[in-house]
Amino acid sequence: MKHHKNRHILVLFFIIMLSLVLAGCGSSASGANGEINIGYQKGGPTLTLKNNGEFQEELEELGYTVTWSEFNTGSSILEALNAGSIDLANAGDIPSIFALDKGSDFRYIASEPSAPETEGILVSEDSSIQSLEDLKGKRVAYNNASIAQYLLIKLLDSADLSIDDIETVNLNPPDASLAFEKGEVDAWVVWDPYFADAEARGNKILHTAEDAVPYRSFYFATSELIDQNPELVEIYVKHLAKVGKEINEDPSEASELLEGETQIPAATWETVLNKKESDAQFMDDQAIEDLEIEASDLLDSGLIENEIDFSDYIWNPDSE
Repeated sequence: MKHHKNRHILVLFFIIMLSLVLAGCGSSASGANGEINIGYQKGGPTLTLKNNGEFQEELEELGYTVTWSEFNTGSSILEALNAGSIDLANAGDIPSIFALDKGSDFRYIASEPSAPETEGILVSEDSSIQSLEDLKGKRVAYNNASIAQYLLIKLLDSADLSIDDIETVNLNPPDASLAFEKGEVDAWVVWDPYFADAEARGNKILHTAEDAVPYRSFYFATSELIDQNPELVEIYVKHLAKVGKEINEDPSEASELLEGETQIPAATWETVLNKKESDAQFMDDQAIEDLEIEASDLLDSGLIENEIDFSDYIWNPDSE
């Protein structure tokens, strides 16, 4: 009997230990085990935040380990955020709406001011295209499911044209840049830094997004991080606002940093950063309204399938 009793105790011990291990595996993100994973795309505030180390130092003083994961697109970074493999992220407005339409779950925590002059339609210096109406029948490059596609649809509509009136060429920015320079497409819809870089090389701006669509960069967190560690989200936004204000006052240091990371000249990056305000702030009514306008337009154009109630996806400290 004693042998059986010991065996039962041993089995119970292993069950308890296995439960603890599995519980640990389920908390690989959101700071539950002292780790914060930040997903980022190359931009002035996020690279400055990563490079100067002040944010990371503050979290480490609180007992957290900070890791950084680079992503090339808004859709990929939001997929990782939805999966819980990262805790914090930055991406554009349109990729975030597409992600929510597909059922993703995350929270908008901050936004930079809208910067419509940082995207638009480009044509070559010697192009015969002088107006939006001249795009009819032309080959126009843009990245599918992006702010560029949304902008193109809105601008064509303003000229009484539709996407069916042009020859669409779906390319990511690096591939579109090559096709545009080779003359394989007649126009290119894109955002900064590609937009400013192409203009610096002598190409002409046919139209920007000004008076057409809003264009914002957003910052995000997982619902789990907000539920468990909202103070970390506040610290993140506080540091983003700080580095953003510094960039607004003098973009030269951030421009040099971005040149080293992207091989795009610092002078071009300085042009980019001078066209926008880089300081992120907690979500406000105007940022939410911009998202609602964009989502409504995307729904009307058939690019998304579902109405989105953004009140389910917005967080700021006042809501606590």
